[in-house]
Amino acid sequence: MMRILEEVGRLFARVSFKRRKGDTDDSALETIVFGLQRLFGLDADQIFLLTPDQHYEMLAVDETPEMARDKVLLYAALNAEAGYVYQRQGNAVMARATFTNALRFVLKARAKFSTEGLPGFAPKVAELLEALADEPLDVVTANLVNEQVNPEALSP
Repeated sequence: MMRILEEVGRLFARVSFKRRKGDTDDSALETIVFGLQRLFGLDADQIFLLTPDQHYEMLAVDETPEMARDKVLLYAALNAEAGYVYQRQGNAVMARATFTNALRFVLKARAKFSTEGLPGFAPKVAELLEALADEPLDVVTANLVNEQVNPEALSP
């Protein structure tokens, strides 16, 4: 599992680098989907049939707390990167959906697992909130944010 996390982490780094350079082509989204496939060990069509709650459960069950946290945060990072790609492509609906999913997963991970020694790929709550600032958050996400509204929850 550690090898898969490292591989998906490298894929994430590549997509993140490409995004910062302005690359918005579909290959970035394909790389993100491939990262999700590796993370879950499932085909894309199987992954997208599952709900985010099912995704969370699959990532966290039968794992050490640190491994579960890192898997959940990597999933969140991949979603955040997809959000940035969709945002640059002008697809506001998909950008908002993936940013929201990323924010929920980061907040759940921070509530359940240690925040000591977070991996470098962990999305920043403040950046996700900024990306979602154009509209009010849905009730579930707003409640998660309100439970963690303090300077430590919003720090990197």
